[in-house]
Amino acid sequence: MLEAVATYALGALPAHEASQVTAHLRDCAECRAEYRSLRPAVTAVAYSAEACVDSASGAAAVSPLLKKRIMRHVRGEVGRPREFRSWPAYAAAAACLALAITAGLFDLSLNNRLNKERAQVVEQNQTIADFMAPDSLRHPFAQGEVLMHGQRLYIAMRDMPMPPHGKVYQAWTLAKGAKSVAPSKTFMPASTGMTVVRLPEAATTLAAVAVSIEPDGGSRQPTSKPIAMISLQ
Repeated sequence: MLEAVATYALGALPAHEASQVTAHLRDCAECRAEYRSLRPAVTAVAYSAEACVDSASGAAAVSPLLKKRIMRHVRGEVGRPREFRSWPAYAAAAACLALAITAGLFDLSLNNRLNKERAQVVEQNQTIADFMAPDSLRHPFAQGEVLMHGQRLYIAMRDMPMPPHGKVYQAWTLAKGAKSVAPSKTFMPASTGMTVVRLPEAATTLAAVAVSIEPDGGSRQPTSKPIAMISLQ
């Protein structure tokens, strides 16, 4: 039964065999001990094997293809003639595999973080270049200015106070020919005294930009009077 217990720990037994092992574990102290010794390593492998990097967010995500390949291999092993196996050695190998996968995921996470930092540096350099470019178009207002360089669009505001608890600043854009504003980025004030926000919209498609204070997460339509409304025409 020890081999069946190990396969049971992997979650690879057919339902009728799993029920037999479940009943056997109630009465067999040796098999219960075997199950307890195998379960942590098996669980570590299962969680590690399911991890991958999401291409959109860069975060760790489930990899169903990898899990299917592993479980297909496990079920193939179940159907083979049984022979003596040293399950403590299997458990150690499983733990080593879990550590190897975890180390690989750590390296992947580190590389992902470095890539994000490089992208931030590139974006910061682009922002500085746009603000220094002599052909940038500037639209000043009381709290700062809106800057346009090519299709890139920025709002720069001085000494912005922190919004009330549960609130954020939200930018709004008015497309040329439109009658109502559309929601854009939400943001919080910078600690440097000057808050610079790059908006995702193409600058040449817009007639105006506004900023208001909205509930955390943003709104689909403004819920408060704009603190700034800047015409770009």
